[in-house]
Amino acid sequence: MINDRFITYFRENCFQNNEIELQQFLTEIQKPILRTIRIKPEKVEQVRKNLESDGWILTPTPIDRVFAMDRRADFDPLERRLGFSSDHLVGNFYIQELAAAHPVDILANSQISEDHFLILDMAASPGGKTTQLAEYYPNSFIIANDPTRERLPQLLQNLERMGSANTWITLYPGQLYRHHSEIFDRVLLDAPCSGEGTLFKGTDAVKHWHLKNIKEIARLQTKLLDAALHTLKVGGEMIYSTCSLNLIENEWVLQAMTEKYGDAFEIIFQKKFWPHIDGTGGFFVAKIRKLRSLWIKNESNENDETGEKSWKKSEPKFQITNNKDLKLWRGNISPWQPQSGVTLYEHTGKILSVQSDETGSRVRDSVFLMRYGEQIGVVDHGRFIASNRAWRYLDMTDIPIYILSDEKELDGYLRGEPISSSGSDEYILISYDEQVLGLEYRKSDIVSNTFSHEWRRK
Repeated sequence: MINDRFITYFRENCFQNNEIELQQFLTEIQKPILRTIRIKPEKVEQVRKNLESDGWILTPTPIDRVFAMDRRADFDPLERRLGFSSDHLVGNFYIQELAAAHPVDILANSQISEDHFLILDMAASPGGKTTQLAEYYPNSFIIANDPTRERLPQLLQNLERMGSANTWITLYPGQLYRHHSEIFDRVLLDAPCSGEGTLFKGTDAVKHWHLKNIKEIARLQTKLLDAALHTLKVGGEMIYSTCSLNLIENEWVLQAMTEKYGDAFEIIFQKKFWPHIDGTGGFFVAKIRKLRSLWIKNESNENDETGEKSWKKSEPKFQITNNKDLKLWRGNISPWQPQSGVTLYEHTGKILSVQSDETGSRVRDSVFLMRYGEQIGVVDHGRFIASNRAWRYLDMTDIPIYILSDEKELDGYLRGEPISSSGSDEYILISYDEQVLGLEYRKSDIVSNTFSHEWRRK
């Protein structure tokens, strides 16, 4: 439901003297849009083959590896929901709206980067853009921050499903990163917003739309953007994005920073995605490059020799950390070894796999970690016990493989059912159609099933 205040605002500020386009906008913003998915770089061919054989039609979009999804006329709705396909459950693709896939693609110039950047995702949950950052910047280290504890489980689940071991999670109000001056090479601020562009989901985001509420949201967005600009290195680049379309949350927020910091940064790209023009949800994206250090007013009463308040560069003011229990794991994981680029840590009995660790070490001692890398096992009385996902990060070239015989056995495994298999008591890989699904332990001719409860087919 769209209220009259929303209509009046957009009529006066965005569609002056163009009532026809206004009505097109109001109609299209509420319509369902095509579902799109983002496939991992190394999995495109395999996922397309699997989904097309299941009755899906995949159509390329302007973003590489993002495909629009439709069903063939003979699609059997009882076959399988897209979210329960084996490729989705093992993290080969992410269901992501096309407009929402643009910010990271624009930040990375549509290229997979080999750079060793330190990257901040300032408002990360539920993790779509975080996992996309991990794909575009595989050698970089990403801090996925979110200010709301209740949102962390979904973020964690998506990071683990997609296999993002070059990411850790922090739980701070994003504004606090203002005091980590010039630390990050790249910053993504997909800011909390009014959600005007998400009506295609059936939300009531504009049911009670009011300028007072919009201006309150914009005040928070301005503080977050201010913090993002402070924590970004000189020469670094960042994205400011929202899923809203009004001027107050977008252009005016950028204007406030321009008025405050002048030529300290430049906007090198800016675009609004309009549902009636682009066929997507509503979205705003701006790419920013920092040109010089930011300066803030000196809060002391000391004046400079001209009698004016002096100015000073923002300096770090906080160091919150309690990572003393995090230590390098030097125990035995024989017969396996970590894959190239992987460092193993132990934290309270859990073994964690971390990629791009040297880059991440720059800020390890200055933030409190809610999650570091990805758990691949535990230590029990000095013995390493591998988890279902350990195969992603350990060299298991010589491990035995159990190949699921058909779709029925695959379905049973993805629903958590154990497998009968004669053989030695040992770890084995579970595979189907040349794809590894998990690592399990066979004992007394029964293969355990530790496939994650959160991802099992229902």
